[in-house]
Amino acid sequence: MASRLRKAPEPAGRYADPMGAATSQRRERWAAAADRLGSYALLEIGDASFVCKAADCAAHCCKVFSVSLGEAEVGRLASATGWPPARFLESEDGRPLALPLAQPYLLKRRGRGCGLLGDDLLCGVYDGRPDACRLYPHFVLLLSREGGPVQPDAESLASALAAAATGDAHEPAAVLVRHLACPGFTGPPLDEAAWLALLRETARLQYGESLAAMRPPATP
Repeated sequence: MASRLRKAPEPAGRYADPMGAATSQRRERWAAAADRLGSYALLEIGDASFVCKAADCAAHCCKVFSVSLGEAEVGRLASATGWPPARFLESEDGRPLALPLAQPYLLKRRGRGCGLLGDDLLCGVYDGRPDACRLYPHFVLLLSREGGPVQPDAESLASALAAAATGDAHEPAAVLVRHLACPGFTGPPLDEAAWLALLRETARLQYGESLAAMRPPATP
């Protein structure tokens, strides 16, 4: 079905065949990994895209998870809302609590959900939302031949993303997955351009600018 999404041949050096080497490799790797990652499903070219269904679900991402933030995210939220950080972060005596972590702050919760949710279960500060909220419900995994997750460095992640863009197999393989608890995958099918953009943006949010933006070494 995915191949019918293409309207014209791709230029040389671009993704030429969504059912080619890269797609086959991703499916093989996911088949080996799926039993260990039962909360997720492979997301491929031609699959339904994500549309938030807050009115039709329990808003899983906004009710179950505690969201950690770094300094840049706190600044973005403060700028978007005009609020002091203590208003949207877990705080004590008017001061945000800072944990000994890379992302030391926690988004304030209210009752059983995020403190920034509106009565309609939609985000009240959508433009300033944290990276974790922008990331969910997508994730990028690098999988070995045995289907085991590989922790990437900047070079291996950049090379894997570049191979995905050209439709080439790569070791380890970059795999885009979705969280099965989210019911929002009912949107239009992902074409090649949309899938690649989603893969890159998910990698950037998940692994950070410095890893996902690094270019692989040039090949002669």
